[in-house]
Amino acid sequence: MTINWRFSGALLASMTISLVACSGNSAKKSDVDTAQVHNQVSTEARSECGNDPAYTIDGKTYQVLDSVTGYSERGTAAWYGAEYQGTETAGCEVFDMYGYSAAHRTLPLPSFAKVTNQQNGKHIIVRINDRGPFESGDLIQLSFAAANALGIKAKTGAPVEVAAIPPEQLPPELKADSKPKAVAPLVKPTEPVDKSKPYYVIAGTWPDRNASLDMFVRLTSVGLAKTEMATAQQNGREMYQVRVGPLYNQDQIDNVKDILESNGLANFKVVAGK
Repeated sequence: MTINWRFSGALLASMTISLVACSGNSAKKSDVDTAQVHNQVSTEARSECGNDPAYTIDGKTYQVLDSVTGYSERGTAAWYGAEYQGTETAGCEVFDMYGYSAAHRTLPLPSFAKVTNQQNGKHIIVRINDRGPFESGDLIQLSFAAANALGIKAKTGAPVEVAAIPPEQLPPELKADSKPKAVAPLVKPTEPVDKSKPYYVIAGTWPDRNASLDMFVRLTSVGLAKTEMATAQQNGREMYQVRVGPLYNQDQIDNVKDILESNGLANFKVVAGK
């Protein structure tokens, strides 16, 4: 079978996606309240990880801010989830898609910021503990739970305002009474990312657009932020296929496979991209 990919921006733009988990353990974990942030907030010192004065990614150099004081900026937000669950953040913490955390290119690690969804006025406080993975020009990349709480449905491009909160200005109810708990070490180091060798996990192919759309919504609702829908030609007939990717190492692939299997989706295959 030969499949020629033709991605449709209009097709994706027309989708209404719910980020409320719908099955398995995800349904329990994604129902997050501010208690998850409360337990993480403290006036802790700047991390030894991820705070070089400047760093370069994909040929672009970023300057890390000396202080969060006065930082406020409007831009767009993306979100990331199960593909990176349990991997190490730039701040030497373990990424938890069910916590209120975020990645930012220039704010010190760790720090805290109020993020407001400009489309509905919802706002939360997130812990900035990562520098990526950014795959677009978004200002901030939210965890799955943070995006869910803000009502952000799109994987990228949601308009937000990010206002950093100096430690001394954190609301009293958010200040931790004890020092932050040490982060458990990762079972194995994160593999380096080689973007020249992408892989995709194919969840299924259907002749009916609505069937593929249902699968698209189902996968994004359990935290698979990299889910995408595409049209393909199969034996001269237009088909609709749902896949997760691009994925760049075995950890990402395994995380996606685990999520699919835990949600009763065992008929998938991994293919190399171009």
